[in-house]
Amino acid sequence: MKVLLVANYEPDGQNSMLAFRRVLERELPRLGCEVRVAAPRERVLGLSASPRWRKWLGYVDKFVLFIPSLKRQARWADVVHVTDHSNGMYIPWIQERPNVIACHDVIAIQAARGMVPGWTVGRSGQLFQRLILRGLARADVIACASDLTRRDLLALDVADASKVAIARHGLNDDFSPLPATEAQALLARLGLRPQEPYLLHVGLELPRKNRRGVLETFIALRERAATASREALVERLVFIGPALDDDLAQLAQRHGITERVTTLQGLSHAEIRAAYSQATALLFPSLQEGFGWPVIEAQACGCPVFTSNLAPMNEIGGDGAVYVDPKNPLAMAEAIEQAAPRLAELRRKGLANAALYTPGQMAAANVAAYRLAIGKREATS
Repeated sequence: MKVLLVANYEPDGQNSMLAFRRVLERELPRLGCEVRVAAPRERVLGLSASPRWRKWLGYVDKFVLFIPSLKRQARWADVVHVTDHSNGMYIPWIQERPNVIACHDVIAIQAARGMVPGWTVGRSGQLFQRLILRGLARADVIACASDLTRRDLLALDVADASKVAIARHGLNDDFSPLPATEAQALLARLGLRPQEPYLLHVGLELPRKNRRGVLETFIALRERAATASREALVERLVFIGPALDDDLAQLAQRHGITERVTTLQGLSHAEIRAAYSQATALLFPSLQEGFGWPVIEAQACGCPVFTSNLAPMNEIGGDGAVYVDPKNPLAMAEAIEQAAPRLAELRRKGLANAALYTPGQMAAANVAAYRLAIGKREATS
């Protein structure tokens, strides 16, 4: 089977999507597929240094200059796989071939329809999401990353259920526990002290990532320990992601914990593995996800996971995670304290659960989606 993977535009910096494509590019040949990758190149983006024009010049590269090349390369393939639903506008240009589009989540589409509290989408964003929806509707098969994403997509009444498959994500890189000495050496270079217990969060500065809930939980853990005259379970809070916004920085300052909060950016893969491997626990109380990669990444590195009692987090974490109310920091702190005696058990169960999400499993699920797309075309020919 000849598979053309339509990849994301590298200057956009969508690292998880680029990693998703790399995994498929590596794994699909092991399942008998011949793989090529088509991706828009940076051609006009560099013509202006102004941030104002950067987005629009990127659109020219992606949605004007790339199209002739995409149509030409698609003729080679038995099936074309658009690896990110945000590129749904490519679907009309590859209609001559059986095609599959990956749907990682529908959160931005929901926001454009006013369904996500606190997220206002402007006119250009609404138009962009309508174009994405139009592409999804015209695809032969939509391969959803999780059961929740499939349910949410069907609720939007975009496509018939017969063409909406599930191709669950797998780990998109080598996530496994790093030996303590190696991990501590890497973290020391980032300014973290060896043996200092810390709570970890991985994610961007988006309201749905609930960084405030993470910070308030850390504050509750510290204050509860002080009230009970005992050592806190964790001495530091580590965010892998952007620096705290002013509101969160002021909250940390009011509670006297500014020096105990660390934010890290631009980490290598080895440093991320080290952070997971040495953390006391990952706290991932997201309010909305399409999948929730940090849950299984942490588990694969032997890190206990506390995450939201919401789908899809409570679908993918298995019995290797503790599920908490993401809107209740005090309850999250209590759950972490109560689970402290069984952190070793959570590590073992998390490793076992993460082993279910292999890159090979993800590739096989996508091959099944390819066969479904090809079969649909054959049935109508």
